[in-house]
Amino acid sequence: MARADSVLFFLAGFTQLFIGSSISPEMALLGAFLEVTGGSTVLVGLYLLIFVARHHKEFSESYNKIENSVMSREDTGQLHRVDPKPVSKTLTTVVAPGILAFIAAMAWLAN
Repeated sequence: MARADSVLFFLAGFTQLFIGSSISPEMALLGAFLEVTGGSTVLVGLYLLIFVARHHKEFSESYNKIENSVMSREDTGQLHRVDPKPVSKTLTTVVAPGILAFIAAMAWLAN
């Protein structure tokens, strides 16, 4: 889950950086505040991504990946686990925010 959270932190941080850098000179204090908080939000996302990658083995051993699964019986009578989450959940929680974070980062760099 922390990898999905890091993508959301990247999205929020780069959006704050983009908005902070494009604010009018009359609101320079708000722009500076948004740039500082946006930079720190990007750093939090980077920390989450690196920390989870470094300690992935400890997380995978302690986390029960089948906690939301449902037991179902086949026609032969054998039990098997069925994951109730659709495949599109990964698309909406990781891929779509990742693409938006990339677009926000490119817009901030181009600004």
